[in-house]
Amino acid sequence: MKTAFDESWKNWIKTNVDNGQEKDGIFKILLDEGYDYHAICREMNYKPSVPLDQLRNPFTDAKRLLARCDEDNGALINTNQLFLPNAKRVESDRLELYTLEDFLDEDECAQFVQLIRSSLKPSGLSSYEKDSSYRTSRTCDLAQLQNPFVKEVDDRICKIMGIHSSYSEAIQGQYYEVGEEFKAHTDYFEAHELQEHGAEMGQRTFTVMIYLNDTKKGGHTKFVNIDSQFEPKTGTAVIWNTLNADGSINFDSIHHGMPVEEGYKAVITKWFRSTSSSNQEQPMFIKERNEFVPNYTKIGFKKTKIPSDLFAKILKFYRENGNLTEDEIIPGDFFYTKEKGKQSSVLIDLSPELRTEIHETMQPLLEKWCGQRLDPTFVYGIRVYKDKAILTPHRDRVDTHIISAIINVGQEVREDWPLILDDNYYRSHRVVMEPGDVLFYEGARLAHGRPIALNGKSFANIFCHFKLADYMATGSV
Repeated sequence: MKTAFDESWKNWIKTNVDNGQEKDGIFKILLDEGYDYHAICREMNYKPSVPLDQLRNPFTDAKRLLARCDEDNGALINTNQLFLPNAKRVESDRLELYTLEDFLDEDECAQFVQLIRSSLKPSGLSSYEKDSSYRTSRTCDLAQLQNPFVKEVDDRICKIMGIHSSYSEAIQGQYYEVGEEFKAHTDYFEAHELQEHGAEMGQRTFTVMIYLNDTKKGGHTKFVNIDSQFEPKTGTAVIWNTLNADGSINFDSIHHGMPVEEGYKAVITKWFRSTSSSNQEQPMFIKERNEFVPNYTKIGFKKTKIPSDLFAKILKFYRENGNLTEDEIIPGDFFYTKEKGKQSSVLIDLSPELRTEIHETMQPLLEKWCGQRLDPTFVYGIRVYKDKAILTPHRDRVDTHIISAIINVGQEVREDWPLILDDNYYRSHRVVMEPGDVLFYEGARLAHGRPIALNGKSFANIFCHFKLADYMATGSV
């Protein structure tokens, strides 16, 4: 019987506990690995909540939805739960409840307010709400406007939730004037309503509500049973699960849209369901393994300038060795050219000294940016893309490319060749780089690529990659 844990096991335990994994499942894994009961209790500061014979190992119990540990001894991932970058979970054992600031920016919120005001109607009541004063707001069916902006935000909500869109309802807007409110209610369907409203897509699960303005006074959202309330703040999303972990309705999700006392309150709301509307079987949760990598910065990327002395050395090397190229062959369609038979890129190998200097120069800059201690992994040579090249949107290697930098070395182009990059809110950005620019980015988390064919002779970049010093890559089933 093993009574002591080495550092790798201690880190594994801490990672999974911090990630909110089921402690009984972690405890059972350690028992099955041959560790002593009391040693596990001491290390986890926890005793199982059920008798030992009722513990289940999530690696071997197929009915459990915890992910397995992959070959690199990574942490567990529950791929069937939310992972919300930048979100804060409210401390409550009675309700799964989050806030996410700045999901929408001020311009996006203002655009929604304008759209909502243009097409308002009285908000509806469910069949059991007979009091006309119960809900006094007005509603806008935003999806009916057929507005591309609404569709883009709707898609972003699905992405941040990691839930397939076929499990979602159409996005709605609500508008409250002074004195208007929505008295204490739940979003799930009551038993007598489920037959009518849930026949096709089942029960409501998650609610995403986003404030579009700072209400001057009043208009708070109060979760009455857990004594928690939120003041309307422009762009902030409040996200909660109307169901318990076992799928039963959670009455503690009851909430009150408090009366507006001064100004107005505008929100958008999107609900998710327990069943897909698609005729084809679709999993509910669809985030890739990489999307469970924690975010280390708020946005996920930053464009800046490379130190001038280092760039001068890189540029000198590029000019002196530009003809010493080798073919770069990567399986699949990672990058390719639209013109059949044409080469998409070549590689110029770097000297060991320059490779080391790039890593050593970039490391403290990236550590300051992301607030983490990094270990260098790779500096590839200078990749030179050729005319009509395309870089397929992708996420980088989760074990070695957590924090990365792209250095623009030089280019001969007829038009800009932008990097299309998602941020940690799933907003898409068009990043244009000039020689001497460097892009810091969370490469394993964020989808990025150059899907528009290069229009020009060449485009030269260096990729510099790091992993976190104490990071263990995660696996999933």
